Amino acid sequence: MNFAQPNLAFDKARATPLGYRKDIDGLRAIAVLPVLIYHAFPTAVPGGFYGVDIFFVISGYLITGIIHKQMLSSTFSIADFYVRRVRRIFPALITVVLVTFLIAWFVLPPRELKSLGTNIAGGAVFIQNFILLGQVGYFDLAAEKKPLLHLWSLAIEEQYYIVWPILLLLIGSRRRRSRAITLALAAASFIACLIVQPRAPDYAFYLPVTRAWELLVGSGLALWLDGRDAEARPQRLIDHRLVRELIAWAALLAIVVAFWRYGRPTPHPGVHTLLPVLGAAGLIATSGTLVHRYILSSMPAVFVGLISYPLYLWHYPLMAYARIQFVDAVPAWVMIAIIAASLALAWATYRFIERPIRFGRQLVPLKVGGLLGAMAALGIVGVVADQTNGLPVRIPAELRGFMLDGSETARFWRSEKCLLKPDQSASEFSPDCAGTGRHPLILVWGDSYAASLYPGLAHFGAERGFEVAEFTASACPPLLGFVHPERRFCKGANDFVIQKVAELKPDLVLFYSTWSYSPDALRDGLDKTVSALKALNVPRIALLGPPATWLGDSLPANILDYYFRTHAVLPARTKFRSNDNWTRALDEFLEAQAQRVGIQYISARRMMCNDDGCLARIGADGADLTAYDSGHLTNPGSVFIARQTLEALPGFDK
Repeated sequence: MNFAQPNLAFDKARATPLGYRKDIDGLRAIAVLPVLIYHAFPTAVPGGFYGVDIFFVISGYLITGIIHKQMLSSTFSIADFYVRRVRRIFPALITVVLVTFLIAWFVLPPRELKSLGTNIAGGAVFIQNFILLGQVGYFDLAAEKKPLLHLWSLAIEEQYYIVWPILLLLIGSRRRRSRAITLALAAASFIACLIVQPRAPDYAFYLPVTRAWELLVGSGLALWLDGRDAEARPQRLIDHRLVRELIAWAALLAIVVAFWRYGRPTPHPGVHTLLPVLGAAGLIATSGTLVHRYILSSMPAVFVGLISYPLYLWHYPLMAYARIQFVDAVPAWVMIAIIAASLALAWATYRFIERPIRFGRQLVPLKVGGLLGAMAALGIVGVVADQTNGLPVRIPAELRGFMLDGSETARFWRSEKCLLKPDQSASEFSPDCAGTGRHPLILVWGDSYAASLYPGLAHFGAERGFEVAEFTASACPPLLGFVHPERRFCKGANDFVIQKVAELKPDLVLFYSTWSYSPDALRDGLDKTVSALKALNVPRIALLGPPATWLGDSLPANILDYYFRTHAVLPARTKFRSNDNWTRALDEFLEAQAQRVGIQYISARRMMCNDDGCLARIGADGADLTAYDSGHLTNPGSVFIARQTLEALPGFDK
């Protein structure tokens, strides 16, 4: 993200055609610090992410003002513009991405490094927003554990910088026409944002079309002010100093309200995003007020603003690696230390890397060529990491077979056919999900955990002569009436399954799920679901409890971390990063609920865990993992659990 253009410190000799304004650096500080705090402590500043929107406005204002000023004097050059962009953006970005990759080489399993490689390649050509949009999904890595996720905003800015200068040249330098077209484009982008956000929030968040209006607000402001300081033409903006003061304080209040009044549940970007966007525009449009002189132009604010770009770049990888290493929650003191380290690294990057490369007229072709070459090399490294599935060559040979990424398991789940993804409704269940019509019939009903059990059941079905029907949906427990705020088709999927039960007349309905939902939701949902099934005269109903679950990012990651700590392979049965305390409590709760509603309970936990720990590895010489992430069963794990589940079900036990 272009947090610091132009970052000119107090060197007025290097001022841009717009002139240097300390208060804009101060505005950067007001934006970047809440972003850092939000990423470290989300509840402290619930709307801290709105700082990114403020930077979009600043970027649009500065870039457009500079370009338009040069157009008026016939000195604008596309080539020179992009040379300046390379010298501005690349030095800090290359430094941070390189360090991020070097850390990943030593600590990330292949699955995570493959994802990082994709992000490095996307970041190198500034399409990270599109890469992340393609990675959105239930089985993808958690966002807070992707070290370079934050480069999406930089990608949107650079995409804007590719299109907007050319568009400005086509529009021409006539101010009235350029302002009208900019206003029309901003309105169109904002309307597109409002249309897309309720239907596809991820697309609204990452697409440049639905984000461009924020940059265009800054661009329109620059064209309105003719690229001059607001104080230079006060009559064009406001008629009285008191009005300017009121606008500045109202703008600051709007930003504060956005930071502390709204949070993740608020649709974003959307109507509420107008608060920080218009607040930033109001502060840029006015100057010389008390807010500008004593808050925005204060020395601490200006200092943070000057280093805001590398500060933004550094903080997120450090926090992501902390979340990967701390399996439960990152201690507060660690997050505070990371913020302090980010400030120190940002200053060092600005002082010793950015300024020497960015400023000065000597060796410009060499600097630009070197930066382009270094960025291309990083992009190639990212592609190699992606195409080799995480550079497994760096993993000790005895561990490579355990470095699963999930694809070797999930391909048997019949995803998008019998395991619905979040954007699929029940109408997209395939006819194959019901089986061949043969009896006895087991109908497995649940979420992706149930989908991971299906291969094991199908294996024994073919062997023992029973049929398996699979009706599963991402993050949807088999509970009638259950409403998931992020799975709008969940309730409909469960309603569909109960209809299929009436049609198929299964001999056994087997519930299986993560079961990681509120006790009230589980209790109420079981009451409704079991009552409905009994009303349909289903002969047998069974509930399979949670399997062994693992703290940290995944069981393969734990195996790698254990090896780095002990130089030994994780024991087949272990307590290392086992989440058995939580699993045991949930197991006991579910067993009591099953008894209460009169259905059979089968404990997967007791199949896998005892006082010595839980099974992480099974099979000959412990060659197979039981899970590929924190709990989804691998195919060998599925067969292992299915065998013991069927042994608890007379009639299916042989």
